[in-house]
Amino acid sequence: MPSYSKSIPKSWSVDSLIERRLKLYEKAVEDQRPPSIEFVGLEQDRREPDLKSPSVARITLSQPGSAEPTPAPSTLMVESEHLDVSETGTHELEVDGQRMWISGSALMCACPDCHAPTTIRLWLRLADCWRCQTSVSLTEQQVQSATQLREKSQPQPVEAPAVPAKPVVEIIQAEPNRLPLPAPPPPPINAMIDAADGAIDGHSNELNQLARRSIFAGMLRHGFRSVPAWLVSLVIHFVILLILALIMLGDRAFLPESITLSSFLSSDDTEGGELVIDDPAFRLQDDLAAKSKMDMNDQEKRNVLQKANRDALEIQQDMAPASSLPNLDAVKKNITTAAGPSMSFATRDPRVRSEMVRKQGGTTLTEAAVSRGLRWLASVQNKDGGWSLKNYSLRDDNKKRSDVMATSLALLPMLGAGQTHEYGHYKDVVAGGLKWLMEHQKPNGDMRSGNEGNQGMYAHGQATIVLCEALALTGDQQFIEPAQKAIRFIEAAQHGKGGWRYRPNTPGDTSVLGWQMMALQSAKACGEAIDVDESTLKLADYFLDQVTAKARFSGRKTELPDGSVYGYMPQNRKPSAALTAEAILCRMYLGWEKNDPRLDMSIKWLLADHLPSSRKPNLYYWYYGTQTMHHYGGPSWRKWNDRVRPLLLSMQKNSGRFAGSWSPSEFEWGARGGRIYTTSLAVCSLEVYYRHLPIFHKIELD
Repeated sequence: MPSYSKSIPKSWSVDSLIERRLKLYEKAVEDQRPPSIEFVGLEQDRREPDLKSPSVARITLSQPGSAEPTPAPSTLMVESEHLDVSETGTHELEVDGQRMWISGSALMCACPDCHAPTTIRLWLRLADCWRCQTSVSLTEQQVQSATQLREKSQPQPVEAPAVPAKPVVEIIQAEPNRLPLPAPPPPPINAMIDAADGAIDGHSNELNQLARRSIFAGMLRHGFRSVPAWLVSLVIHFVILLILALIMLGDRAFLPESITLSSFLSSDDTEGGELVIDDPAFRLQDDLAAKSKMDMNDQEKRNVLQKANRDALEIQQDMAPASSLPNLDAVKKNITTAAGPSMSFATRDPRVRSEMVRKQGGTTLTEAAVSRGLRWLASVQNKDGGWSLKNYSLRDDNKKRSDVMATSLALLPMLGAGQTHEYGHYKDVVAGGLKWLMEHQKPNGDMRSGNEGNQGMYAHGQATIVLCEALALTGDQQFIEPAQKAIRFIEAAQHGKGGWRYRPNTPGDTSVLGWQMMALQSAKACGEAIDVDESTLKLADYFLDQVTAKARFSGRKTELPDGSVYGYMPQNRKPSAALTAEAILCRMYLGWEKNDPRLDMSIKWLLADHLPSSRKPNLYYWYYGTQTMHHYGGPSWRKWNDRVRPLLLSMQKNSGRFAGSWSPSEFEWGARGGRIYTTSLAVCSLEVYYRHLPIFHKIELD
C-alpha cells in the first residue's frame, strides 16, 4: 500500500471524505492493474476489440454455486448513497442545512466558517469549533435528529455474517504464442476501501488527539458533562450579580462623621439636637422618570444627579440661622403621633424633609426642581421686598410697585419648603416679603392692596395663608395680630349663603371659596394663637352643597351620588374637574371621612376621566388635585403622583433667564396669572410630599 500524509487538511467535510476514499481506491486499483490487460469504457467511441478473438484474454468472475459467470465491469462507479459507512462506525444526516455524523462515540458536525469537524455537546445544544472558535447553536429539530442519530449508531447484537467465498476466476487461455498469461487479479474492492478508510481514520485519530492534548480542557469537558445544566446557569448568574454589586458599591466612599457648627450665639439655654451625619451626596434615590426620554449614558446621568443633589441641598441647609430649630425628637413625635391641624406643617422641618420626600413619592429631581423654582422667584424680587405680577423684569427699578397677589404667591412656595425669616437659604428674601405684606395691610385686616378688582379676595386669601403659616412655623408673635385681622376680614366678607367672590359680601363661587378655606385651615394650624369662627366653616359647607353637579363616568349612564362632583356657582353647576378637586379638599378639612362614598366616587371620577395629561395642562387643577390625592393616599395617590410628577418636571425651564420657572403660555389660564403664578403653583405641587401632613394616614419615620 502507498503511504499517506498524516497532516490535518485545511477543510474537512463529508463530501471531501468520500472524494478522498474514491481517490485512494482508484490509486489502489491503478497500482494493481496488469499492464497486459486493456479495460475499455463503454462510453468510448472507438471500436471495441473482438472478445471472440483468440488473441484477447477473457476474464470472468463467478461465485460458487452460480451457474452464470459475472463479467467484470468496464468502469468502476462509486456513489455516496451506496457507500457503506457502517464499517467505519460513521452515521450521517443533514438537517436544516447542517450535516452531522457519528465518528466513533462522538457526535460531529462541520464548522460553517472553516469546515473543520466539530464535536457537538448535545446537552448544551452547542458545537464550538476548535480551529476558528466559532460557536454553532443547534435548533430543536437538529437536536431531535441528532438524538435519533446517536441512538441508531449504538451497536446492535447481530448474527455473525457468513464468510463470503472467494470468487472463482476462470481463465480462458488464448494461444500461447500470441498473449502471455495474465497477472493475478486485483484485491477485492472492500479490501481497498478498508485500506483507504484506514488512512482517513488516521486524520480523525490525530484530530481527537489534538482536541484532548490539553489536560485542563479534558477536565473541563468532564466537569461540564457531569454537572446539570441548571447548576451551570445558577453559577453564571451568581457571578454576573456579584460583578454588578461590585460595580455599584465600588464608587462609594465611607464618609467620616462630622459636626456642623453654627456661628450663631445666644444666651438662652436650649436643648441640644442629635448628631447629624452630613452626607454631601444627599442620599435620595431617584428613578430619573422625567429624564427617561433623554439619550444619556451613565456619566451623563451621574452628572444630572450630582447637579440635582447640589440644588436640593441648597434649601436643606443654613450655615447662619437666625434662630435654632426645635428638638428633632419632639418634631418626629409630633409627626408620628399627634393629630389635628396644629401639626400639619411639622413635616417641613429640613431635618425630616428628605425622608418625607423618599417615603411619600418624591425624588431628588423633584427637590432640585423646587430649589430651582425658588431661586428664580428670589431673582425677581423687587427692591421694596415684594413681587409684581407684571413687569417683574424691572425689579431693579426703585419706582417699581409690588402687589399683594404676586408677593403672596412668591412666599407660599418659600414657606412650603421650610424657608422662614429665621431659618433657610432664603430667610432674607422671606423676611423682606413678610415685612412688605404687613406694611400694606389696612387697619381692618384688608390685604387687597393693589388688587382691588377681580383678584381682590384671591389676593387676600393667599396673603392670609402666608401670615398664618409664618406664625405656625416660627411662633413669632409679630404675626399674631396681622394674621388675626386677616381672618376676621375673611369672616366679615362671607356672603349670607356661605360663599366668597371677588369683592366682600357678594354671591360666591367655588374657586374663591377654596382660597378662603385654605386660609381658615392655616389659621387653625396656629392653635390657640388665632381664633376661627366655626359658623364661618358651617356656612362654607352649606355653600358647597349648593354647587354640587350632576355627572357620570365616561361611557356609563348611572349618575354619581350628590356631593361627588362640583361646579362653579349655584346657577352654573357644570361639572368641573378642577373645582371638584378644590371642593373635595375643602370637604376633607371640614370633616369628611375617607370612607364617605361621595369622597370615594369623586376620587374615582377624577382618576378615571380626568387624569393629568400634557394635551391639556391645567395647573390650577393639578395644584388642588395633588393636595387632594396626597391626603387620600393609597393606590389613588400613587397613580396620580406617577402621572403629574414627570409632567411638572418636564415643563420646567432649564436654561436662559427664565431657568427654574414654568411658562404661563403652556397652561390653561396661565396667561391671566403670569409666570410668578404658574411657577408658584408648580413648586407648591412638587412640595406636596412634606408641605402638609396627610389627613387620612399616619407617617412612620426612621
